[in-house]
Amino acid sequence: MLCISWGIYLVWCICFRSKLLKQTVLLDAETEEGRFPDISEDLQFFDNAFNHEKARKDGVIMPSKGVDDDYDEAVADTRRIEAQLHDYLDKQKQRLGCKTIVYWGTAKNRFQMEIPEAALKRVPEEYELMSSKKGAKRYRTKVIDNLLADLVDAEERKDSALKDIMRKIFHSFDERYKKWNQAVACLSVLDVLLSLARYSRCSDGLMCRPQLTLPEDDTTPFLEIREGRHACIGGSLSGSDFIPNDTVIGLKDESEESGSSAASRVVMVTGPNMGGKSTLMRQTGLIVILAQLGCHVPAETCRLTPVDRIFTRLGASDKIMSGESTFYVELSETAAILQHATEHSLVLMDELGRGTATYDGTAIAFAVVQELSNTIHCRSLFSTHYHSLVDQFAHDDNVRTGHMACMVENEEGDDPSQETITFLYKFIHGACPKSYGFNAARLASIPEDIIRCAVKKAKEFESNVEQLHLFGKMWRGCTADNVKTVLEEARQVCA
Repeated sequence: MLCISWGIYLVWCICFRSKLLKQTVLLDAETEEGRFPDISEDLQFFDNAFNHEKARKDGVIMPSKGVDDDYDEAVADTRRIEAQLHDYLDKQKQRLGCKTIVYWGTAKNRFQMEIPEAALKRVPEEYELMSSKKGAKRYRTKVIDNLLADLVDAEERKDSALKDIMRKIFHSFDERYKKWNQAVACLSVLDVLLSLARYSRCSDGLMCRPQLTLPEDDTTPFLEIREGRHACIGGSLSGSDFIPNDTVIGLKDESEESGSSAASRVVMVTGPNMGGKSTLMRQTGLIVILAQLGCHVPAETCRLTPVDRIFTRLGASDKIMSGESTFYVELSETAAILQHATEHSLVLMDELGRGTATYDGTAIAFAVVQELSNTIHCRSLFSTHYHSLVDQFAHDDNVRTGHMACMVENEEGDDPSQETITFLYKFIHGACPKSYGFNAARLASIPEDIIRCAVKKAKEFESNVEQLHLFGKMWRGCTADNVKTVLEEARQVCA
C-alpha cells in the first residue's frame, strides 16, 4: 500500500511544470530532478536515540542502545559484574547453610555479607570482618573486593560516557550538516512558493498576473501599473477601503488628459502632507518585487521590463552613534543611488532636502532630479514639497508631474481653522499648488493661535518674495513702459 501511495505521489510530482517545485518535493535519490535529501533514517535515529520525555522531564539524556559504544560497554560490564556478585552470594549461602545472608552497605561500603549470629560458627577464615551489629556481623572476601573494584571502574566509565553523551549526539547531528542544510533550503523554497501561491489566490482586491517584457536594444525600460494597491494593506481589515492608483513610468500615459506624447522616466510626486505620497512609492516598489518573484500582484494590470535593483530614499532618521545627522544620512543614501543606479533600476526618493536651508534643499533636489533624468535615465518616483522644483522641470519631457488629490473648503479665508481638507488618496496628473502644512499642524493639535500667527507670517514671506521677484524683473528690463507695468503689478501685490 505504501509503495502504491509513493508511486501516485511521484507521478503527481512529475506532472508539475515548475522545475523549481520538482526540485523541492522530489528526493534526490529517487529522481534526477529531485534535490530533497532522504533523511528518514537520520530522523528515525535521533527519534530513538534517547528518551525524549525523560529528557524534558529530568533534564538528563539517557542514550538508547547503539547510540554510544562506550556507554553500552560500561552498562554491559556493570550488569555482568552485578550478576557475578549475586551468584557469589548464592554460593556463600549454600556454603554456610544460611538463606538469610544478604548484602549490606552503600557507596564504598557496598556488598558486605551480613551473616546472622546463628551462622557465625561456620564463617571461613578468608572472610574479613568489616563491621558488626547486634545479632549479626558483616564480612567481605578477596573475590568481593576484586569484583567491587571492577564494578566501580565500570560505573565510572558509564558516568563519564553519560556526561559526554550530549556532546556526542550533537556531534552526530553536526556530521549530517549537509543533509540538514539541503533539506532546509528545499523547505525554504517550498515555503516561499506556497506563500506566494496563497497570496496570489487572495480574494481581497483585484489580483493579476504581471507581464514582463524582456529588454531589447530598441526597448525603453518602462513600468505600467493600473489600479494598483499596497501589497500589505490589501489583506488587512481596512483593505476594502484602500484607494487604488495608477503608476506609469517610461510610457505615454493614455489616461492623461493633456494628451502629452512624452514617455517620461521621472515622475515628480507632489501633494498635501498625509496625502499618501509615501504609500504610493512603497506600493510601487512592493508590486515590482512581487512581479519579479513570479507572484500575482494587487493590480488590474501590471506590465514592466525587469528591474535590476530598487533604490529607496524613504523616511528620515539620524545615526547618533556615528555622529551623522538626518540630512547627512539622506545625502549618503542619495550618493549611493547616483553611483550605482542604471537605466534598468527603479529609484524611489521621498522628500530629499529636509534638514537644511530651503534654497540648499531645493538646489540639491533639482540637481538630483536632473541627474536621474538626463544622465542615468532610470525609472524614478521623486516626491517633493519644493513647488519651485516643479516649475524648473515644467518643460522637460522626461519629467512628468502628478499629485495626490484632495478637496479644500474655505481655502481663501483669513481664519485657517475654518479650512477643511479631505484627502482623496488618488494620484492624478499635474502638480499640487500647495502642501497644506497648516492642516497637518491642526491635525497634530498645534494651538489655533500659533497656527494663525504662522499663516500671517507665511503671507508676509510670500509677499516679500513676490516683491523681490518684481523688483528684479524691473531692473532686468529697465524701460519706462516696463517700470510702469512692474509698479502696477507691485501695487496690486501690496494691496
